[in-house]
Amino acid sequence: MSFSERPDEEDREQAVDSQVEQLDSSLDAPIASEFEGSMIRGRFAMLVVLAMVIVADFTLYHAQGFMGPAVFLAAAATLLCIGIPRPSLSICTLLVAALLAVLAVRLGWNGSGLQVAAGLWLLNALAVSLRGHLPFVLETLVFAAQCIPGGYNFYSRINSGIRRRVLDPVDSGKPIRFMDVGLPLVSVVLFGGVFVMANPDLVSWMSGTMGSIVDAIRSFLFQFSLFEVAFWMVVAWLTGGLLRPLVSPLVETLVGHDSNRQNFETPLYSAFRNTLLTVIGLFGVYLLFESRAFVSRTPPAGFTYSSYAHEGAAWLTLALGMATVTLSMIFRGLTLADPRVGKLQRLAWIWSGLNFLLAMAVYNRMLIYINYNGMTRMRTVALLGITSVVVGFALVLLKIQWKQTFPWLVRRQLWVVSFAAYLYVVLPVDVLIHTYNVRQILSGNVAPIVQVTEHPIDDEALPVLVPLCQAEDRLISEGVKGLLTNRFGSIEDTLAENEALGWTAWQLGRNRCHESLKAVQKNWDTHRSSQDATTAWEQLENYAFQNWW
Repeated sequence: MSFSERPDEEDREQAVDSQVEQLDSSLDAPIASEFEGSMIRGRFAMLVVLAMVIVADFTLYHAQGFMGPAVFLAAAATLLCIGIPRPSLSICTLLVAALLAVLAVRLGWNGSGLQVAAGLWLLNALAVSLRGHLPFVLETLVFAAQCIPGGYNFYSRINSGIRRRVLDPVDSGKPIRFMDVGLPLVSVVLFGGVFVMANPDLVSWMSGTMGSIVDAIRSFLFQFSLFEVAFWMVVAWLTGGLLRPLVSPLVETLVGHDSNRQNFETPLYSAFRNTLLTVIGLFGVYLLFESRAFVSRTPPAGFTYSSYAHEGAAWLTLALGMATVTLSMIFRGLTLADPRVGKLQRLAWIWSGLNFLLAMAVYNRMLIYINYNGMTRMRTVALLGITSVVVGFALVLLKIQWKQTFPWLVRRQLWVVSFAAYLYVVLPVDVLIHTYNVRQILSGNVAPIVQVTEHPIDDEALPVLVPLCQAEDRLISEGVKGLLTNRFGSIEDTLAENEALGWTAWQLGRNRCHESLKAVQKNWDTHRSSQDATTAWEQLENYAFQNWW
């Protein structure tokens, strides 16, 4: 190669080097952009965590009542919506948010610990829904359990991001802007402290100035207990796990039976057919026995009201549950592929009709007992439970008709049970049951008075009892007046205490009850002393217990 050709070779080498640098920069650009984006999201997530800790401290840790948790649920739901990347605002998300809003209002009106627990579970369900998944009950439990390792993963990623932000530029020889100011400041603090200690006059001046600053910082920090700091850490950890979970909820099974086995004949076909024929006959005979109670509206001979409702309704509800399981086991995978499945389905529809008649018999037993001596909280639970079983049975029929899988059924039946529990939590149960009881008493059926005397009554339900002050039975009217007199005094004391404790102790239902009772005070406040009121109430308790308990 001649000397004159070397400049051309150098030019080619420089061109190749320039192309390599351009290629490296084009490859590094997306990585750098993704890293910067993750750092921005990480800083925003940390702000959300900090906000969650502050909100939880004011509304949960320092709460003196249930208004604080009510505000927390609303604020926490909002923070989750803005803290989860690309949230899914589906119909399911809006439905969960609406359930959460109703629960928060109920907490602010007349709260309980059960409502707080339900609210925390709904927050978890909202986080699942915001990530685009259906919040099935078991899946939300799995999602909640991963919050502990998820929190570790969240802060581990934050730590890795900070290390990459600080150390990677140093290792690659790139300049770090914030170190241009930060490192000199650290140097001033360290070396300045040494120079101050070397001069006694500066030490005395600094000790006075810095002493006041240190005392202020110390007094600020020592107002927080170790338990409060631990509470902050728990909230921050769990929030990190909700915002950046380790696992996603399980994917719903959408496929039913195997379509490739349409002509498969199950060897249990005859057993299933005979079983359905047997239970159809058995249910038909038993319903003839139950039909007598539909006509007489009283328990059959040999039954008390209590045993006919408590024991009988429980066993019949169990029968409905067993029917649900039986149908679910019969109409599954291979059976649904059998060409003879249509005959089984016709038998299933007949048995289903008898099951719904049996459900009516269960309702009838409960209503007979309710008509006898009134409504209670547990009877409300029983009615919700029976309804859940009936809806669950209807879901089995849909499973058969749509040829769905067993997991499909279980997930939706758990939804039904959870929604029944939610209804009990948010409904003003005491207001509803005592509205019924008061109406029965005033219409001449005095027996439900035992549900007033023998069960606790929420403050919000006390105004419902005011019409009983005009009852014809003097024991009832005077006893209820005694109850209202004592409870009104207790409510006034509680309101005064809540006023001193702050807004987290407010209960709008208690305030409303106080206003309602005060507006009609002349109708019930006729006792000269608290002792007279207590005596009248005790007489009513004895009267009701001896006659109807």
